[in-house]
Amino acid sequence: MSEVIHYLTFAGAPTSGALQVETAVIAGTITTAGNANVTVTAAGMSNSPKVVVVALALNDTASQAATKIRAALAADADVASFFTVSGSGTDVVLTTLVTAANDATMNIAYADDTSVGLTDDATSNNTTAGALGTYRGARPGTLLADTTNGRLYQNTGTRAVVTWTAL
Repeated sequence: MSEVIHYLTFAGAPTSGALQVETAVIAGTITTAGNANVTVTAAGMSNSPKVVVVALALNDTASQAATKIRAALAADADVASFFTVSGSGTDVVLTTLVTAANDATMNIAYADDTSVGLTDDATSNNTTAGALGTYRGARPGTLLADTTNGRLYQNTGTRAVVTWTAL
């Protein structure tokens, strides 16, 4: 079977782009068991802003609440189809699955609903700004010729996260 090679041309060195990362830091200890609401907002995410309800138990620490929030966000189809959910301790971290221009609306907010004890926070931290890479969606192995500088690059990443490596 012969290998198919895809060639692209571009004036100037290509960019690999950057995945956007958003971080919420959970604070508080639950003094009344109940539900908290976590609202995830992102341009392009289905059903944004998306409210995810998280059950919290009496005496849950901020770290325990963050663990439950991470699990609930990872289990939500809309959030999981747009982000990788991670973090440790009190951090809840969402990382986009594909490179794109920075989304200034991206946010993770959380607040007590029927629970009591969280320190409500309406604003998360933009940990890493997103950046759209050149030819996002190019197959791994695709070659790109820099017509300005005469360099050849190859996508050593994935279709979602293109990584242009000089050859």
